[in-house]
Amino acid sequence: MNAPSPVSRVAIVGAGHAGGRVAQHLRAMGHDGPIALIGDEAHVPYERPALSKELLLGRTSPDDLALTPHTFWTRGSGNAGVERHHARAQRLIAAERRLLLDNGVELEFDQLIIATGGAARRFALEGAELPGVVYLRTIDDSLALKEALRSAQSLAIIGAGVIGMEVAASASELGVSVTVLEAGDRVMARSVPPVVSEWIAALHRAHGVAIETGVRVEAISRGTGGRALSVLASREGCTSEINVDLVLIAVGIECDLTFLDGTGIAGAAGVPVDAYCRSPAAPWCYAAGDVASTFNTHYGRNVRLETWRNAENQARAVAEFILGRTDPYVEIPWMWTDQFGHNIQVVGLPDTGDTAIVRGNADLGPATVVLLRDGRVTGGVMIDQGRDRRYLEALLGRAPKVPLEQLADPAMPLKGMV
Repeated sequence: MNAPSPVSRVAIVGAGHAGGRVAQHLRAMGHDGPIALIGDEAHVPYERPALSKELLLGRTSPDDLALTPHTFWTRGSGNAGVERHHARAQRLIAAERRLLLDNGVELEFDQLIIATGGAARRFALEGAELPGVVYLRTIDDSLALKEALRSAQSLAIIGAGVIGMEVAASASELGVSVTVLEAGDRVMARSVPPVVSEWIAALHRAHGVAIETGVRVEAISRGTGGRALSVLASREGCTSEINVDLVLIAVGIECDLTFLDGTGIAGAAGVPVDAYCRSPAAPWCYAAGDVASTFNTHYGRNVRLETWRNAENQARAVAEFILGRTDPYVEIPWMWTDQFGHNIQVVGLPDTGDTAIVRGNADLGPATVVLLRDGRVTGGVMIDQGRDRRYLEALLGRAPKVPLEQLADPAMPLKGMV
C-alpha cells in the first residue's frame, strides 16, 4: 500500500475521544496537512469514563478529562494544531469528497474519519420530557446530574447497563435513595455473564440500592407526596408507582449517521469497516470508536465496541493506516467498571461463552470468571483480580493447558495455563 501524501486533507467527523485521538496521533506521526475536526460540543475532546463516577462524586474536574491542552486544538501561526468546527455534519457528497456542515461551511477532504460515537438513546415514553428526567452522555449532562443530585433525596434509574449501575453506585454514595428499573432479567446483561450479574446486584442491594428486573416502565408523570416525578411500572400484570425527585434514563446509545444517507457507508448499527478500519463502500473513509463496526479476527465477524480502550487503540490504528500501515487492527475487547470500591474488568465478549468457570468466591470476591465455548477461552471477568487480565487475554481463543476442574482452582495461577 502506498502511503498518502503527508499533506493530504483529513476531515474527522466527531470531536470526542476517538476523533480527538486520531487528530493527535496524525500530528505526532508527522502529518503536516490540514486536519478538520467537526463536532458540536463546546468542550475540547475528552474521555468519558469519569462522567458516571469521579465527576459525579466531585473527585475530578472537566479540565482533567481533556485529551490534551486546549492550545493543541487551534491551528494558527506556528501552531500545527487542528481546525475545529463547532457544527454537525449535515451531508456527505461522496463522489466529490465534500462535506456540508449545518453552519453552512463546506469542507473538501482526501481522507474522512467517522468518529461520531453515539448519543444517549431517547426513550419513547410518556413524560420522558418532563423536568427532572435526565440522560447522561456528555460533560454537561454529568455536571447537570451532579447539581441535581445535591438536592435530590431519591433517584429512579431506567436501565441497568454499565452507566445505570455506575450512576446508582455514585448516587448511593452521595446519600441518595436509588431504585433501578430493568426490563431484562438481570443487571449489566450485555457486559457480564449471569454469575457476575448476580454479584453486582447483591453488592448494590447491600448498599441499599433497590433493583427491580423484568419491569416495563409505562410512563412518567408529575409526582405526588412531595416528590417531583412518578414512574409507572408494571411486572407480570401488576402495576406500581414509584415517586422520586429525579429520573435518569440509561438505555444505551444510538448512532446518528443521517449525514451519510445515500452513500452506502452507514450500516444498520454504526459504520461497518474491515480489519483496516476502512469502509468497503469508500476506501478513503475510515471509522473509529463507538460508531465503528469493525471486523474482529478473534471472532470472525464485525463487532462494535463501546469501550475506552477501543477508542484509544482504534484511533491510533486509523492514524497509522492513513499514513501507510499495512497490518490489520486486532483488538481484544476489554472494559472496566468501578462500583462501591470494587473494580470489575471484562475481557472478550460475554455472549460468546457457554460455560463459566469461577475461580474464587463469586459471592464475596475477589474472583475471576473464565468463559469458554467448546473448551476454548472466549473471555472472562475479574472482580478485584486485575492481575489476571494479561493471562486471560493470552488465553483468548485457546484451550487452557489443564483440565477444567483444575482451571477452577484459584490456587493454580492462570499464568501457568497460557
